[in-house]
Amino acid sequence: METILIIGAGQAGGRAAQALREQGFAGRLILAGSESHRPYERPALSKSALTEVDDSMCFNAWLHGPGFYDDHAIEWRSDPVIELNATDRRARFASGESVQFSKCLLATGGSARPLDMMPDSPHVCVLRTLDDAMHLRERIGNARRVAIIGGGFLGLEFAASARARGLEVTVIEAGTHLLGRALPTDFARTLREKHQAHGVTFLMETSLSQCTAHEDGLTLSLTNHLVINTDFCVVAVGQVPNDALARAAGLAVSNGIDVDASCRTSAADIYAAGDCANFPLANGRRLRLESWQNAQEQAIAAATNMLGGIVEYRPTPWFWTDQYDWNIQMLGLLGSTIDTWIDRASSADKRLLIGLSAGVIRYALALNNGGELRALRGLVQRGVAVDPAVLADPAVKLRQYEKLLQSEHL
Repeated sequence: METILIIGAGQAGGRAAQALREQGFAGRLILAGSESHRPYERPALSKSALTEVDDSMCFNAWLHGPGFYDDHAIEWRSDPVIELNATDRRARFASGESVQFSKCLLATGGSARPLDMMPDSPHVCVLRTLDDAMHLRERIGNARRVAIIGGGFLGLEFAASARARGLEVTVIEAGTHLLGRALPTDFARTLREKHQAHGVTFLMETSLSQCTAHEDGLTLSLTNHLVINTDFCVVAVGQVPNDALARAAGLAVSNGIDVDASCRTSAADIYAAGDCANFPLANGRRLRLESWQNAQEQAIAAATNMLGGIVEYRPTPWFWTDQYDWNIQMLGLLGSTIDTWIDRASSADKRLLIGLSAGVIRYALALNNGGELRALRGLVQRGVAVDPAVLADPAVKLRQYEKLLQSEHL
């Protein structure tokens, strides 16, 4: 009987297992991860898992119901693979058991990027797993102040959640503005002002030089010579791909596990998807995406190809974040080639920013305006030229304009 092994039981691994069964795979299917929890989605970890008053209601982002894996003959196990032999197609689990597989999907995800100067202290925290979130939920309930190192999506989402729970929040960011690779400078400034209006303190263009742990908290010394005391600290400086298993097995690795457009690694019948996979975009650029969309869609594409399908994974990157009463969605990739900006703002809390390069939409940002963003997705995917004057006209319905342009390019 054919055996498919999925290494990594997060969102990508769980979705791949589901897709394999839905597409007719009837062989043995093993889903192996390192966490004791069944697969779940991670966005809630920095939001409701921290802010809900009732402990019993704080987390319900499970990928599937508790009976799903038994019902679909999926061998979900909390027993991580620690050794992979790509030539013999054999994997060894931490328990000592080994399994021979026909095909394998690496969905190993990523880990919180460490800061070497941080001491081994219970006051130093990261937020990557459900256990991390539950630990932070407890810390928030027993603390008065928190420092966050890193002004990226995760750091800012945690900042919003911590303020909602009444903590004093200080964000330490090395850059000149927040989310420099994801947000236009003007909107990054607007987002910072939103946080400041909710009481968050920002220390920009500075970083940590020393951290000293005490029984009741931490002392942080910064490169701008400031010294601050905090009850605990959240390190949110990005993540690193979990590619050590692939590297040890001799697979090609470069900022993640290298795959082609069909999600195939350099080893026969071994695929990769999700945060750990470095894949090619249509323009030849290689990218590793850390997003809900990528974990979902790349896993399904990989599953299809593992069963003999021919699907090229060429996504238009889409990201989203919830902070306070703002939902922010981004489509495409922010780059230096953008030469024209259009701002379709209907209020301070509802905007659509569109970035063009030579008349083609390359990037869009929606603030509490996700419906308008969806109208642009097909245009971004197909690289259709647009009329900037039409886009800038608030009387123009983007959905109708999108349909018109699509019909002209059929």
